[in-house]
Order: sequence, then structure tokens, then C-alpha cells
Amino acid sequence: MRLTRITARSFRNLSPDPVFFGAGTTVIAGENAQGKTNLLEAIAQVCGQRSFRRASPAAMAAGERGFAIEASLARGPAVENLAVAWAPGEGRSFARAGKAIGFREASLLAPAVFLSPEHRELLTGGRAARRRFLDRLSLLCRAAAGADLARFERALSQRNALLARAREGRGRAAAGELEAWNEEFVVSGAAVRRHRREALAEWSAFFAPLCSEAGPEYAAVTANYRADGESEEDLRAACARLSTLERQRGHSLVGPQRDDLLWERGGKPLAETASAGELARTVALVKLAEWRAIARASGEAPLFAVDEFDAGLSAGWVEAFAEALPPAETVLLTTASEPGRWRHLAGTVVEMRAGRVLERPRAVND
Repeated sequence: MRLTRITARSFRNLSPDPVFFGAGTTVIAGENAQGKTNLLEAIAQVCGQRSFRRASPAAMAAGERGFAIEASLARGPAVENLAVAWAPGEGRSFARAGKAIGFREASLLAPAVFLSPEHRELLTGGRAARRRFLDRLSLLCRAAAGADLARFERALSQRNALLARAREGRGRAAAGELEAWNEEFVVSGAAVRRHRREALAEWSAFFAPLCSEAGPEYAAVTANYRADGESEEDLRAACARLSTLERQRGHSLVGPQRDDLLWERGGKPLAETASAGELARTVALVKLAEWRAIARASGEAPLFAVDEFDAGLSAGWVEAFAEALPPAETVLLTTASEPGRWRHLAGTVVEMRAGRVLERPRAVND
């Protein structure tokens, strides 16, 4: 898949003019606050992903009416036209060639992997970020994961609503309904866990060799999925064991929505033993492995984008990272460095100023 064009209207500080991309690697250079990260964030939106800065749609909208983003993606001679829009009170909506689709379908149509400084939260932040990583990996690596994730989210929402009613003393009449949703919760929850484990195993097959190549301090890094059970029987038993407490609390206390991904090195939490540089490099390896796992599962090369790819890293590590860049049809790298510094890495170097990509990108051999 190759990104050929994107147009963002009322999105942060970006100009509404279309931005065109050539094949291969593009370095997007510019001073801070010129819109480099905003451009990648707009691309993530149209690819069915959330803001990697954890920004709300309202925060990304430049006006009161929301934003709209359109993109063209090339697959050989075929071209896909995707769009995403957000408006207050309406939420996000996606379209393919003008017809409405869901965000999961948009994610499958435009597979993409993003790496930004904020992704360090995968190693040091709360477990919710790690579950999102697992679910995105599952969605793009396991064909049935999307439907099972949707089933589980619906079951969790219904179950929590019924438990909240029980807490308020209105749950007796809903006892049968709760029992029915318990079973849906158990079946879909066990499926979600299975997808997560299988996708993680596919990812690990790429992550472990990348870590070994990076050095002994990275070869010892492990990622282990932690859940309160393995099978439907385990989850069903956990629901029965905690049913009274759940009714008292008014929400589900077991299930995939509470699981975690444990990052360790030598049996100790990685976040407590690794330096800032080691954490940044480990996250880069995580994302390189993610790209490779999705590429193998989907049979096509996802877009790969890195924000501030050289920030805070040694020149040697940046060069090593550049050599490990995946063979994506579209690779986007942003930097605040002098554009000429990384000219040897890219087919094209462009500059951003005040939310606008300069009209005449400078090719490497200029």
C-alpha cells in the first residue's frame, strides 16, 4: 500500500492544500510547531487509528464544526479513496469511495504502523495502552479478531450496565438478562484473549531476532501476556466467583479489559531497569516487529511513519535504525534537524512551514 495524497481540512494547523507523496522514504523536515507531527496524526486518523498523542478529536479540530481528512492509497494500478470526519455530537465517521464504513474496516484497508516519542507509554504507561497495542495487532493479524472484539465490547457494555443496575437495587428483574450477557461475555472474551495471544506470538517471532541483533541488553527483553485465565471455563469460573462483588461494585472485575502485557528484562520490570535511551530503542524494535508481523499476516506492506525519528538518539543508533527500516512503499520520517543531514536516507526531502508542505520538494540528488 502506498499513500499518494492526503487533504486535511480544519485539522490542527494544517493547510487545506493537498499533500502528495512519492514512493519510498520521505523525510519531512521543519522547526518545532510547524505541523510535522500534525501531518502524521492526520494520516493516522484516516487509517482508522487514534491520535498517538492521545488527543481527543475536539482537541485536533481547528474549528467548532470538526475536521475532515481525505486520502488516496495506491495498490498497484488500483486506487482507494478513504475519508474520516469528526463533528461535535456525531463522533468519527469513515467512508470508502463515498460509502460509509467502520473504523475497523478503515484499519484493514489502510494498514499502518506509527512510532512516536509518546509510544514509550507501551513500556512505562498504564495497561490500557498495552491492551490497545494488542488489539490493533490482533485486528491486523487475525482475520476473525475484528468481529470478536466488537462482540466483546458490546457484551462488556451491556454487562456493566446490568451490574450498575444491580448495584442500585434494580437488578432482580434483570437477573436472567445478566445471565445471558455473562455467557456472551465469556465466549467473546475468551476469543479476544486467543486472538491476542496468537497475534503476540506472530509479533514475537520478529521481535526476538531484532532484539538479539540490537545487543545483549535487548536480547533479554521479554513481553508476556497476563490474564486471569486461559479458557472459557476459566473466565466463566472467575465471573461466578466474583459475581457478588461485581454487583456491589457495579462493573466487571474480570475479563480481557483488565489484562496486561508485561515487559521484563532478566525477570525485572523493564521500565524500572532500562535507561531512557534503552526504552526509546526498545519501542523502536517493538514497532519494527509490529510492521513485519502485519505485513506477513496481511500480505501487503503497511505504511510506516516515525515522528522525530532522530530525536535524542546517537548518530550511530539512528543509522542502524535507518538500515532496519521496513521495505514499505511509504515510509515517512519527521525531523527537526537540518534537512540535508538525512538526505542520504530518503528518496525525497520536504520541508514544513506553518502547517504547509513546501510546493517544491527537494529530491535527494538535487
